[in-house]
Amino acid sequence: MNIIIPENYFYLFESVGERCVLPSKTVIFYESDDANDIYLLIKGRVRAYLSSSQGKQITLEVLKKGRIFGDGSFLNHSVRKANMATITDAEFIRCHITDLMPILQKNNDLMILMLQHLTSTCNYLTHTIERLVNYNSTQKVADFLLIETDNGKKSIPYTHEDIAGCLDMNRVTVSRIMKKLKEENAVEYEYGIVSVTDSKTLKHILEHTE
Repeated sequence: MNIIIPENYFYLFESVGERCVLPSKTVIFYESDDANDIYLLIKGRVRAYLSSSQGKQITLEVLKKGRIFGDGSFLNHSVRKANMATITDAEFIRCHITDLMPILQKNNDLMILMLQHLTSTCNYLTHTIERLVNYNSTQKVADFLLIETDNGKKSIPYTHEDIAGCLDMNRVTVSRIMKKLKEENAVEYEYGIVSVTDSKTLKHILEHTE
C-alpha cells in the first residue's frame, strides 16, 4: 500500500526545506547521483524509472501529491537507485536529510508514517518481481491495478503508456487488455486516469490462467 503524507504535515517539511517548481518532462535527479535530499510531492505527477545503456526506459512507479521520494538519502553515502522526472508541471519540497531528522524525532506520528513508507517501498518492489515472474499479460495488468488501488482509492494517475512502462509491456498490448477490461465493466479510463469499477473481476483474472 502506498503511504500518503497528509497535508497537515507539509508545513513540517517546509520548515526545514525549500519549495521547488519544475515544468513537465524535467529530470529531478539521475540514477547514481548522490542521495542527500528527500522530496515530498505537493502538486503534479512524477515518475521513477530506470534507463538502459541502449536508451530503453522502464517506469517503476508514478507518484502524485503526498508521496515521498528520494528516501535512499536515509542511508549514509547512498546513491540514487533510479531516475526521477516530472510528468506534469510539479511542485515539491526538498529537504536535506540531516535537517529533517530532528523533525522526525520530535513527531512520532510522522516518524511512523516515514517508516511505513520505507516498508511499503520494499514490499512494492518485491511484489513487482513476483508479478513479472508469475503472471501472464492480462494478469499483470489486473494485479497492477489492484495493487495501485489497494488503499481505498478507485482512480490512479496512469496512462496506458505509464502502465506499459511499469510492467515492461508493449503499450498496444496494454491498451488491448484495458479495452477488454472496460468491456467487462471492470475499469473505466480517460487520458491520464484509470478507475477500477469492479475489483472482483480483476481478482478473478488473477485466480484463473488464460
